[in-house]
Amino acid sequence: MKKLSVLMVFVLLFSITILAGDLSKEEIINELKKITIVANKDVRLEMYDILAGKLGLKVADDNIINEFSGSGTKTTRPFVIKNTWEIYWESKDGIQISLYDKEGNFIETVASQMESGKGNSYNPKKGTFCLNIFSMGSWEIKIIAVE
Repeated sequence: MKKLSVLMVFVLLFSITILAGDLSKEEIINELKKITIVANKDVRLEMYDILAGKLGLKVADDNIINEFSGSGTKTTRPFVIKNTWEIYWESKDGIQISLYDKEGNFIETVASQMESGKGNSYNPKKGTFCLNIFSMGSWEIKIIAVE
């Protein structure tokens, strides 16, 4: 099983070298060697995710409840929250994100920034919600379950 895993990593390495951009095959291997010697599995996974991001690969995240992207003003479809959660955003311009319940009642403003940037906010509320996003530029939002 271990040999199969190692073989899969090398096949992956050689097949994504073109995607690696600024990283050479040797640099990718060196990064993987650094990752494999890390004893803490959470730190090791985080390092792997960073490397995958450098290679242009999308990293799966089982904790993502929903993702939204767009530009300008938008109201999202309702989403269900069963546990505590965090909202992460990135905006190319200022952004305001407001939280509404399933009946459309305003609950709170979860984000408000005047310039481009990113941020996050923790929320313990459970239920069915939607977001109203107001921005002049493009934006991306992720709702992440917090365990």
